[in-house]
Amino acid sequence: MNLKTYRIIHLVITGMITVPVTVFIASGGLGENYTGHTFVYPGFLFIIGVWIIGSVLPFIRKSAVFGLIISALPALFFIGNVLITFLT
Repeated sequence: MNLKTYRIIHLVITGMITVPVTVFIASGGLGENYTGHTFVYPGFLFIIGVWIIGSVLPFIRKSAVFGLIISALPALFFIGNVLITFLT
């Protein structure tokens, strides 16, 4: 598998994890949206911005590996939080 195909698969998988989970958390999670606003905690949408920056960098030749690492950080953060929650 060449690097371009790997980049696209990587971005699709990390995007499928990052975007829905971030929107879920920013909207208040489970039953915490008592204010009537769409996004109770809009600061969490910053995580999508980090993923977008990381998803653009792999297509620049000099920063391909660095971009893949940055785009994987939000997904690894969410997976790590879930694992810590279940293990403790």
